[in-house]
Amino acid sequence: MYWRPLRPADLPACLEIQPACLGDQIVGRAAALRVWNGSLVEPAFQATVIESQTPITGQKIIGCGMGVFVSAKFADAEIAQPRPGINSRIVASISSGKSVLLSRAEIGEGNAKKGLDFVNLYGTWREGILSSAQLSEVHALLGTSFVEHLAGYRFNRVLKEAIGAPGIAFAKATGTYRLIAEFPATESALAVLSPEIGASAPYSLAAAVYRYQKPALHFRPAEQDLLIAALSGKTDAELSSELGLSLEAVKKRFLSIYARVDQFKPEIVDQPSAESEVRGPQKRHRVLAYVRAHPEELRPFYWGP
Repeated sequence: MYWRPLRPADLPACLEIQPACLGDQIVGRAAALRVWNGSLVEPAFQATVIESQTPITGQKIIGCGMGVFVSAKFADAEIAQPRPGINSRIVASISSGKSVLLSRAEIGEGNAKKGLDFVNLYGTWREGILSSAQLSEVHALLGTSFVEHLAGYRFNRVLKEAIGAPGIAFAKATGTYRLIAEFPATESALAVLSPEIGASAPYSLAAAVYRYQKPALHFRPAEQDLLIAALSGKTDAELSSELGLSLEAVKKRFLSIYARVDQFKPEIVDQPSAESEVRGPQKRHRVLAYVRAHPEELRPFYWGP
């Protein structure tokens, strides 16, 4: 089994795993599905799937995790007045045009200042088809995929509504989340992961979520987009096609990236004086290796006016 980022084509299979997480109670199923599909392009939306290399009873996608960055006002209200249906309220806010999701600029401000509030909408797996060993592996992958996929963001609080007895039991057993309210009528519970929980267990998954360092390279959003695309090993021609840029614009954007590296962290590409000058392909390799190890460089960040 392995995890990977969710692709748009994965969404129907993911949403069928746990229909109770769809959040359609307020706006209805059709509107909720439109919201889910529209949210895939939002910078606040983050998602991964757990896939089995060999299909299990015909299913290759056997688990998934999806969540969104939300406003502090929304998170404050949910914690102050816990109630079931947090997904439905988020979906309804988007459907009404008064979305509680954060924009890219707001995410950047959160990373630079007080941190970000995140709601884990969907962390689930297929019931009834997994052995106990497979289920343990899925649980582990859901945790590691969350940390690895979202590394580089500055978290404030993570909220999650655990659904059903297995979901509640899992939330309790991990020790990562603290249950702040249980709702027997809907067999659900609201849980929160806070910096205090991470600090109390320095080697835990919770501690990994709150491990953060400020970026150093001052990349602009367009430079970050190019680097993110380049991490998959695409050629300049492929980057040009994917980003809608001319080949010349791709090359100029890389030159801009190298200029920022030279200004803020020249040791990334510096070569000992006895060696020959570092050329373009070497520079790109070194910069990509650095940002792969420092994902905070690729996250929105507000540097001020």
